[in-house]
Amino acid sequence: MNRKELLNNLAQKFPDLRKKDLEFILELLFQHLASTLKEGRRIEIRGFGRFYVKEQRGRRFKNPRTGEERNLPPRKRIIFKPGKDLKERLNEKAYASLDLGTQTFRLLVGKPTPEGFRTLLKERFNVRLGEDLTHGRISDYAFSRGLETLQKIKELLQKIEVNGVFAAGTAVFRKARNASKFIAQAATQTGIQIQVLSPEEEAWFTFQGVFWGLKKDDLGNPILIIDVGGGSTEFIWATEGKILKLGSFNIGAVTLTTKYLAGEEPPSQENLSALAKEIEDQLIPLKELPKPASLIATGGTASCLAALKLGLETYCAEKIHGQKITLTDLHKLFEKLRHLTPKERKHLKGMEPGREDIILAGLMIYLKILETLSSAKTLIISETGILEGLLLHLLQRNPIFSAKN
Repeated sequence: MNRKELLNNLAQKFPDLRKKDLEFILELLFQHLASTLKEGRRIEIRGFGRFYVKEQRGRRFKNPRTGEERNLPPRKRIIFKPGKDLKERLNEKAYASLDLGTQTFRLLVGKPTPEGFRTLLKERFNVRLGEDLTHGRISDYAFSRGLETLQKIKELLQKIEVNGVFAAGTAVFRKARNASKFIAQAATQTGIQIQVLSPEEEAWFTFQGVFWGLKKDDLGNPILIIDVGGGSTEFIWATEGKILKLGSFNIGAVTLTTKYLAGEEPPSQENLSALAKEIEDQLIPLKELPKPASLIATGGTASCLAALKLGLETYCAEKIHGQKITLTDLHKLFEKLRHLTPKERKHLKGMEPGREDIILAGLMIYLKILETLSSAKTLIISETGILEGLLLHLLQRNPIFSAKN
């Protein structure tokens, strides 16, 4: 990690601090470390290791070409000895989870800890495997994009030396007639074995990840978790950390966009009304659930809506996680986005590249969910979800992890 990457990481971890202040703090820190080592003193970082200066003895040097001999003065070297905790963390094996969705492929790599895991890498790839899925199959160009992306992911995992992978296929793999062909080619070409989740399994893993990542004391009961995906929308109703009901609605940001909002122009009122009607019809079973005290949204659509509300210049998980979005916020965003073309939306602060055309449909789903649930007028955004749930499940089956708990 270079100085710029360190600064960017700190900016994400401490979003309340200005970047100029972080630069100043880093400069002071490096100056202090350098002056301490020049004085020959030892630096110890708890849980990490220690730096110390070792003086090497002078030696006599003979030039092999000229035969000239001369004395070399003593030299000082900086030695680093890792601490016990760091050695354990470095030696611990890494594991990965893959959420292969209709819109994006997402990757999470982590190493087990007593609390769950420590994230090493989190990446997302805009694949659009479900593009034109209305024809019932993964298109040839989407098929190729998907395999190419899995190859890139395979190369990443090889560099990190990942010990195990849980790759989960969601709605697009349940719907596409040629999904089995894609799964077979993915296994042959990349070695990645894709497990297709049922809607109930998808919802269960989402719940595990959300509940792990949020502060339980801040949540009322019962809890309703919503994940608007590209091809479907999962819901989980839970209380006291236990799932009472889960299910799936056959509406997603990609499929609804293809059906009602395709094109490069702002959508017509007629198409928006038809979109709203289909969502409302699909959400009728939601009215039968007990009214939730906390409504949590997770997934790419939810994160993008939070980033748009905040007007983020760059993506920052720490700012998005726990962010609250009201029904009023959604109405304002909807009125803003509906009058813009996808190309114009692309330049909005907070817009995730590749999501500019489908965000309106995803927004509409959340808007109608809040309108359907008269008691809930606020979404709590969770940056943890199915990816984290998949990884936690993989680690819990691993004997190295289990032995520590």
